[in-house]
Amino acid sequence: MSWSLSEIEGLARKAARGSGFSWGMAEEAGKAVRWLAGIGLPGPEVLANYLEAYDRTPHAQMRPTDTSQDTWRASGGVICPISAGAALCDLAQNDAPSRDIDIIACAYPLLLLPFVRAAAEDGEQAERLIWQGGEFAFAADVRGAAHTPELALSDARVEHGENAALPLPDCQLRYDLAEGPAERLAAFAARTYAPDTEQSRTSGAGAGLSDND
Repeated sequence: MSWSLSEIEGLARKAARGSGFSWGMAEEAGKAVRWLAGIGLPGPEVLANYLEAYDRTPHAQMRPTDTSQDTWRASGGVICPISAGAALCDLAQNDAPSRDIDIIACAYPLLLLPFVRAAAEDGEQAERLIWQGGEFAFAADVRGAAHTPELALSDARVEHGENAALPLPDCQLRYDLAEGPAERLAAFAARTYAPDTEQSRTSGAGAGLSDND
């Protein structure tokens, strides 16, 4: 089924919120998925995979533990790409010293990609994201390719620089989302319509007693 990008964003936002992300982080997830879909990458499908894989996992376990370091890890072993991406944007917006960052054991690194683009814009410098499933570079334009876009886990490296040899992706205004992934996202979105319980407030991918995002 063909979806508009705004429909994709709305579904992704509600699904992320339904999984336990704060509304602010859910907004970021929706924008990220919309951007990916706009260049033909399977952002909605990857988000559905991520939410299912880490459903009920406390978010505190998946945040980067110390973003002042050049190597980021999470206390639970696997880093949330949305949390890591938001942290990258915070660094760029706060004019933190420029540095390359290795993100160890990033879940579904494709979801990190839109945040690196935003960080490049905020920091006004060329940035690259390299992971086992692909490479993108953000400078005067967007270049890159993902040969394994739905890769579930990989180390990722964010570094300065550009790569003019990478191809230019094709932009599009609509996205063909299959019924299966759409239904999986809708199931998470449906949780936003149910009354909160103590369990739903304190658990879930993106949730937790210390969730201050």
